Formats: sequence, C-alpha cells, structure tokens
Amino acid sequence: MYLKNLELEGFKSFADSTNLEFKNGFTAIVGPNGCGKSNVSDAIRWAIGEQRSKTLRSTRITDLIFNGSGSRKPVNRAEISITLANVAAGIRIAGVPNMAEEVKVTRCYHRSGESEFYINQIPCRLKDITDFLLDAGISPKVLTIIEQGHIQDIITSKPEERRILIEEAAGILKFKSRKNDAVRKLDSSRQNLERVADIVQELHRQVESLKRQAAKAERYKNFKTEIKELSLKLFSVKIRRLIAQLQTVEKELEEQTQKKTEWSARHATFENQIAQLNIEIEESLNRLNELREDIHKLTAQISNSEQTIAFKKEQQTEAKEDIASAAGEISRMNEEVESLSHQTVEQRQKLSETSQEINDQEIALKQIQEQNEQNRDAVQKNQDQVQSSERKVFELFQQSAGSKNKLIEFETKSQGIEVRKQNLAKEKEETQNQIHSNQSIFQERESGHKTRIDELRQLKEQQESLKQKVLDGSNEAQAQVDAHSERKEGYFNKSSLLGSLEKLRSQFEGFNEGIKSLMSQQNGERIPGIREVLVDVLQTPAEYETAIETVLGDKLQSVIVNSYSDSMEAIGYLKNNESGRGQFVPLNPKSTPSLPLHLNGTEGVVGKALNFIECSEDYRPVIELLLRNVVLVQDMDVAMHLHQTPEFQGTVVTLNGEMIDANGFVTGGSAKSESSRLLARNREIENLSESVKKLKAELEESQLAIESGKRAQIELETGLKQMNEVVHQKELANNNSLRDLEQLRQEMQRQESRAFTLDTETMSLSQELQELGNEKSSLKALLLEMEQKSQAEEESLVQQRTELEQSRKVLEEKSGEISGLKVLITSLIGRRENTRTEIKRLELQQQNLQQQIEKRESDRVSNQSRIVEIDNDVSVLEENVLKQSKEKDILSENAVQEEESLRENEEAQKQMDQNIRELSRKLQEITETLSHIEIKRSETRLQSAHIEERAYEDFNATREELSAAYDESIDEHEIEGTVKDLKEKLARLGEVNLAALSEFEKTNERYTFLKEQQDDLAESIELLHSTIEKINCTTQQRFLDTFEQVNENFKEVFARLFQGGKAELSLIDEANPLDSGIEITANPIGKSLQTLSLLSGGEKSMTAIALMFAVFKVRPSPFCLLDEVDAPLDEANVVRFQEMLKEMAVNTQFIIITHNQKTMTFANALYGITMEEKGVSKAVSVHFN
Repeated sequence: MYLKNLELEGFKSFADSTNLEFKNGFTAIVGPNGCGKSNVSDAIRWAIGEQRSKTLRSTRITDLIFNGSGSRKPVNRAEISITLANVAAGIRIAGVPNMAEEVKVTRCYHRSGESEFYINQIPCRLKDITDFLLDAGISPKVLTIIEQGHIQDIITSKPEERRILIEEAAGILKFKSRKNDAVRKLDSSRQNLERVADIVQELHRQVESLKRQAAKAERYKNFKTEIKELSLKLFSVKIRRLIAQLQTVEKELEEQTQKKTEWSARHATFENQIAQLNIEIEESLNRLNELREDIHKLTAQISNSEQTIAFKKEQQTEAKEDIASAAGEISRMNEEVESLSHQTVEQRQKLSETSQEINDQEIALKQIQEQNEQNRDAVQKNQDQVQSSERKVFELFQQSAGSKNKLIEFETKSQGIEVRKQNLAKEKEETQNQIHSNQSIFQERESGHKTRIDELRQLKEQQESLKQKVLDGSNEAQAQVDAHSERKEGYFNKSSLLGSLEKLRSQFEGFNEGIKSLMSQQNGERIPGIREVLVDVLQTPAEYETAIETVLGDKLQSVIVNSYSDSMEAIGYLKNNESGRGQFVPLNPKSTPSLPLHLNGTEGVVGKALNFIECSEDYRPVIELLLRNVVLVQDMDVAMHLHQTPEFQGTVVTLNGEMIDANGFVTGGSAKSESSRLLARNREIENLSESVKKLKAELEESQLAIESGKRAQIELETGLKQMNEVVHQKELANNNSLRDLEQLRQEMQRQESRAFTLDTETMSLSQELQELGNEKSSLKALLLEMEQKSQAEEESLVQQRTELEQSRKVLEEKSGEISGLKVLITSLIGRRENTRTEIKRLELQQQNLQQQIEKRESDRVSNQSRIVEIDNDVSVLEENVLKQSKEKDILSENAVQEEESLRENEEAQKQMDQNIRELSRKLQEITETLSHIEIKRSETRLQSAHIEERAYEDFNATREELSAAYDESIDEHEIEGTVKDLKEKLARLGEVNLAALSEFEKTNERYTFLKEQQDDLAESIELLHSTIEKINCTTQQRFLDTFEQVNENFKEVFARLFQGGKAELSLIDEANPLDSGIEITANPIGKSLQTLSLLSGGEKSMTAIALMFAVFKVRPSPFCLLDEVDAPLDEANVVRFQEMLKEMAVNTQFIIITHNQKTMTFANALYGITMEEKGVSKAVSVHFN
C-alpha cells in the first residue's frame, strides 16, 4: 500500500485546486522558506484524522481555510483528499470488507463550522476513516508523519508517550480503542441499571396504591345508583307543584297589560305637541344668534381700524426723525474718505523703493550661482573617477576570495573521495557474503508459506457467514434506534411546549390586568376568600369550546369568591394598587327564577349548554347561574328558528360561536378577544400533559427493546470478534511470512544491485579525484595574477580621493555666499508684499464709506415719500369707522325684538312638560307592577327548568323519565334526608379513580418486565468485565513480542548509523507492561553517556531515526512523510540516512520535505513548492526515469 495522490483546495496557502501525484519509492518536496512546503505535511495529517489545531500549526480550526491575500478574497471551505493504492483486500471500511485496490479518503471543513467526511465519495464519519487507517497502519499519532523540527521528539518525549510506537508496531491500537469502547459501555450499563432499579422501586409503590383504589371505585358506583333513583322521584313532585302556580300568575299579567296600553296612547299625544314647540324655539334661537354674530363682527372691524390709524401715525413720526439724523452722518463720512486718500499715496511710494532694491540683489545672486555651477561639475568628475576605482578593487577582491574558497573545497572533496573508496571496498566484500546466505533461507520459507494459505481459505468461509448475521442484526438495531430518536424528539418538543403553556398559565398571561394582579401576587398569598378563576373550574369537549367561550365572553375571567364581602375586599385592593378592574361572582349567588327552555324536539338542537359542562359540585351553582338559559345548536338557521319560537325565552349559540341572546342581540364574526382562547389553552395543556405521559412510556418501552437488541448483537459480535481474531492471526502469520519472503527476495536483488553499484562508484571516484588535481593547479596560478592587479588599483585610488576633497572645500564656500543673498532677497520680497496689502486695505475702506454715504441719501428720499402716503391712508380709515358704527346700531334693535318672541314660546313649553310628567309617573307605577308579575312568572319557570336540568345533568334523565318517576305518596323530607346521607358517604370517599382496575393491570405488567430487564443488565455488566480482561491479555502478549523485536532492530540500526556504539530499549515497570513507560539508552562509539539530554543535536536526530527504522522493520508503515528531518545532519550522516531510506523504501513509501541537495538527487521524483503570487502556494513536479 502507498500514497498515490494528494488533492488540496482552499487549505492554508493552497487557494487553488492542487494535485500531487506520488509513486511508490522516494519523493522529495523542495522550495524556499515560507512557500508552503509544511502545509503539505499538515494537509496529510489533517486528512488522516488529526483533530488538534496546535499540531496543525494553527490556533483554531478555521485557520486551515485560505484566509485571503493582497489580491485574493478568502474562501469558505478547505478540502483535502488522499488516495491510497494497493489496499489489501479484507480491510474493513465502515464495517464492510474492502474489495477495491484504491481507496480515496476526503475531509472537508466549511467556515460556518460544518465538517464532511467521505470514503470513495460515500459520506461517512470521522471514526470510520480513523478505524480504516488504523487497520492499514496509518495514524497521525505515530510515525506516519514526522513534523519539521520534531524528529528528536521521538526520544525526548516522556517514557509513557513512547509506548505508542511499540503499540502501533504490535497492531494493538485498535484493541485499545475497543477496550475504551467496552469501558464506556460498562459505565453506560451501570447507569442504566441504576435508572431501571429506581423505576422498578417506583412501580412497586404504584402497584400497591392502585390495588387500594380499585376497591374504592366499586363502592363509589353503588352509591351513585341509589342517589339517582331517589332524586328523580323528588324532582317529579316539585315540577307538578310549580306548574299549578304558573297558571295563576299568567292570568294576572294579562289584566295589567291592557291598562298600560291605554295610558301609553295619551302619553304619545302630549309628546307630539312638545316636539312642535321645540322646533319653533330652535328657529328663534338660530335667528337671534345670527344677529349677535353680525354685531360682534362689526365691533371687531371698528377696533382694528382704530388700531391701524394709531400705528400709521407712529410710523410717520419715526420717518421725520430719520431724515434729520441722515444729514449729520453723511458729513462725517466725507471727512474720513479724504484722510484715507492721503495714506494710500504714501504707501505707493514705499512700494516703488522696495522693488528697485530686490532687482539689484537678484542680479548679484545670478553671477555667484554661475561660478558655483562650474565648481560643482569639477567635483562630480573627480567623484566618478573615485567610484570607478573602488568598483575595480572590490571586483578583484571578490574574484580572489572566490578562488580561495574553491581551492579549499577541492581539498575537502579529495579527502572525502579517498575515505569513500576505502569504505566501498569493505562494503563490497560484506555484500557478497550476505548473498550466498540468503539464497538457502529463501527456499525453506517458501514451502511453509503455501501450507498456511490453504488453512486461511477455510477460516474465511466461516467468517463470511458470521459477518452476514452481524450485519442483519446491526441493521435491525439501527432501525430501532432511529424510531426511538424520533419518539424522543417528539417527547422533548411537546414537553417544552407544555412547560411554556403552564408557565404562561401560572402567570395568568392573556387575563385582564386586575385578574392577573389578584391571582399572581408576588408574595404567593392571595386575598382571603378568593378561590379560582371561572375558566379554571369548568371543562367542555373541544367541539363545544367556541360556543361556550362566545356565551361567557369576558365572564371566563371572573374570579369566584366565597361571598359578596370578599368581592368588595378584592375591588378595594385593585383600587388601592391601581391594578385595573375585575369581575367577581360569589360561590353561592342569589337565586333568580328562570323560564323553562321549550325545545320541543327541534331538529339541529345539540342540547343545553349545562349538559356539556363538567365542574366540581362546589362550583355548580355558579355555572348554572351563567348557562341555565343557553342552548347549543348546529348552525345559525336552527338558532333563528328556535329564537323565533314564542315559547322559547333563552339564549341560542351555534357550534361556530354565533349567538342570539334572549333579547334578540346577535353576535358573530371572526374577531377573538383575549378571553376567547382561555378554554382552548386549558384543554391544550391537558392534552399535551396526557400526550407527554404517553410518549414517555413509549420511550421507556423502546429503550428497553433497544437494550435487549444490543445484548443479542453483542453476543453475535463477540463470536465474530473471536472468529476475526483467529482469521487475523492466520492472516498476520501469512502476511508476515509473505512479507519476509518478499523482503528476502528484494534483499537479494538489492545486494546484487548494490555490488554492481559499488564497482561503478569506485571507478567514478578515481576519475573524479584526478580531475580535482588538475583544477587545483590552474586555480593557484589565477589567484597570484589577481593579487598583483589589486595592489596597483589601490595606489591609484588613494591619489584620486585627495583631489576630490580639495574640490569639495571650494564648492562649500561658494554655497555659503549664495545662501546669504537668498535670505536678503526673501526678506525684501516680504516687505514688498506687506506694503501691497496695506494699499489694498485703504482702498477697500474708501469704497465702503462711499457706499454708506449713498445709502443714507437714498433713505432720506424714501422717508419723505412715506410721510405723504401715511397721511392719505389715515383719512380713508377714519371714514370707514364712521360708516360701521351706524350699521351696528340698526342690528342691536332687531336682536331685542327677537328675544321677546323667544321668551313667550319657552313659557308655553314649561306648562306642557308639567302635564306629561304626571302621566309618565302613572305609567311607571303600572310598569313596575307588570315587572313584579313577570319576575314571579320567570321564577316559577326557572325553578321548573332548573329541576329538569339538574335531573339531566346529574343523572342524564329526560322529561319522560321524570314523568314516569312521579309518585305523589312519597315523603319529600324523608327522601331529601336519605339523599343527603348518601352524598355525605360519597363525599367521605374523597377522590375516586374509576380507571384504577385497568391501570393496576398495566402497571403490574410493566413492573414484571422491568424487573427482568434489571437482571439482564447485571448479566451484561459481567460480560463486559470478561471482555476487557480478554483484551488486556491479548494486547499484553502482542506488546511484549513486538517490544523484543523492535529492541533487537534498534540495537542493529543504531550501530550501523553510528558505525559502532550501543543502544537499547527497556521497560520502566516490567511487572505492568500494559502501562509501563519505555526508557531509551544510547551510547555512541567512544562515549559513555548517562542521559539522552547529553547527546548533541545531530546525535539525537540519528538516534530517533534509528528507532524509527527499527519500528519500520517490524511493521512498515504504508507511507511516511518526513519534514526536514535531515536538516541537523552533517554530510556523512546524510549519506548513511539515505542508504537506510533505500532499504526501508522496499516496504514503505517515503515523502521528504528537504533543503539538502544530496537528498534531492537521491529522490525518484521532485515537487517544487513556489509562491509566484504572494500568499498563494503552487506545486511544480519533476520526475526522473
């Protein structure tokens, strides 16, 4: 397996889509510092599962997304894809065995925070990717990627942290992961066991309680039956007595009604006469008001004219005063203009003198500047000669230094070649001996490998059968979990909604401010005598809610109190605290008679409203008072028909909320008040509460089913794990055997190739040594010639510098004279500008004075014209005032006559009013008499209807049943006493749960089921304990075996890289290998060190490389990325490092980020990372054949 392809887009500095193709072998990535080479390392590390931002050289995960540059905007996502080739068949990907040779892993992150993961373009989880890569031997925590400057961390890390290298080589990281999963499941099972135990204890208590309630419910039913029989007999006797009383009352009502009709006709005649007088009086008042308004207007006009005359005279006086003052001001301003003219002439003379002096000084300055320019040209010529000589001397010096460096380099190379030739001769002899030994070992191992392949084929057939069973069980368990999640989401949504509604209800949201203040006082104490809000004490089916809410309206917010005095106390509280208003109803309201509701079997009638109301017996009188005359019907047509029936005297309401009350007022439409949703809200809370309880029970049942399925799945998975372990052991042994054969074959080929390479390299070194000798001779002759030329040029340079210094002194003296003249000219120019400014100021002041003189002359002329106009206006206004005064006197006389006519009509009206009041008093008396009679008739009807309604509400009895129950021989007092005793017995029973029998059966069944689940959980905990113990035994043995192999390899590789010396790995706590740290001892040849910290930087790096190669020999990683690990190594160690890489490259693909030229020449392919555009990395590839 090897890394075939890396695709980057929007990752760090790789803004554009970049594709890096890798081949099995050795690839080098090069480029200048800061170009983005290490971002390739970060990309691979992130793609294989790294989660820590610090490890990826960033402070937060969004730093991985390209954040823009000077010429580019930021992007919104980063995506990395790696393609692995030659993937072994059978590696599990998301629980399914892999059958493809190539696997593409993709990881994507959006700036908004979402992550996406894909394997072969199929969405998956991050855990699926890390599990697959762990099985393939790839992990960001081990030797797959070694970061820049961190090669030494392999040996300088803590002993406990070094364990991961051995664990990865032993292939037990996945076992540790499964052990951690088992520990989490163990904790979860313990929590589930505790939860189930609590539920079982609670259910046991409920079963005992329900058993007692069932017996109580049976006694309750017997009492109810006996009460019904006796109450119906009593009701029928009372109804017969009330019917006889009603006939007498109706006869008296008819007589009084006829008398009232006669008196009403006389009353209407008087009212018509009064209406005629009122019309005449109204007309007189209108005429009088018009006259008064005209008089008021004339008075206002006269007043305005008089005020205008006074104002005009004041304006005339002001104009005369202004003419007198203007003459004096004009004389003063003419004198000021003459003085300013003299000052202007003096300033012009000063300006002429200053300009002449400036011209003389500028001529002198020009002559001196011409002389200075000639001196400057001479200085520049000398300076150019000096610079030319300095460049020649510097060039000769550089050439000489370069030649010396080359000569030293040739000497160093010659010595290195001699040492290399000696090493090659020794290595060739060792290679020939190894080739003969490996040929005999290869033949023995090949025969044993064929036998193991046949055994593995049989085991895999058994494994596939068991896998199918596990897959089917997993799918079924997932379906149960998905259904459970949906129920759980529904439960949480409804539970949240229920909590919100209950909170609103507890705070009395939607109620009037007064009710809210009374019922939700902050200290939690209500006013004594307050019981409940009306809406909370009654219930009705959902289809009747709209009708009941329409009938009751705002009365739903009425507060039920014990008595009228409690109502007054509550009203006083609202007034004192200014908390709004409220309605109150006493618990036992005043009983008023009501007429019976004659429905007469009308089609479309649903029934009486009281029949659909449920409430406590304590509040029954209040509900009867409000709804005893209300009938529910299907639609408005039925309502209109019933209301127009003469015998019907009640209120009709449809199921849609349209209502006709007893007085004929019709209510309808779609608007809803705050009260109109109170009943619905109470019902919604109750329904939600029942739904939440039901969902909670379903959740518990589905949770138990899931747990049962999980236990069955665990048993299948345990069997599959055991089978997988056996197959894995066989595969591991087979793969190790195959790998050993392949390694041995490749080792033989490598040794033969190495022997040929050694001969070729020896001949090349001899030729290179001869060429270096010839180059050294020619370089020494060239160096002597350049030193002679350099000495002659330096002598000429000293003479030229002396001449340049003299020319500069002359130039500085002339520059001083020029600066003095420039300062003098500048001061003269400033004086000239000041004089010009003063002249302009004087001229401007003269202009301003001249304008003021002209303005005052104009004002004097205009004031004279104005005086004449005012005289004319005053004459016209005085004539108008005289005319308006005459009109006002005429109107006043007309108003007096109209007032006399109005007074006569008002006296006639008073006499008529006295007559009609007497007649009205008589009508009031007879109306009160009729009202008393009607109330008496209504009381009788209400009492009869009330008894019928009570019978229907309490016992669902019709009129026919009441008539059938009539028995005139019964004793009413005796029957009432018996019924009272039975009700007291019923009350003593308290609240009765009629559903206790069915609830007892269900609860007992659930209790038995959960008890069995409790036992199953205890068994699963024991099974998990045994699984963890088994994993510990397996991982310990694997760890110890791999540790010994790595230790032996480490000793061998260390001695090879250091050309001697000793190194060793040891366990700190051998008694506890599962948790023990690993200590490293390293002693290079000729040194005796106590701690690793005493090693040099290069020695630490080489020791870490030795340990890395020792691990790769036991379990090669499919690929390894090394970020500048060769930076601290000298030239000789780089060569040895490259040789080891060649050997390891047989089983491991190496990608190295480097600046070392020798490492670059060693690579099969080169990738150059550049930053042509600032802040954006780009890749360029070079492949070698």
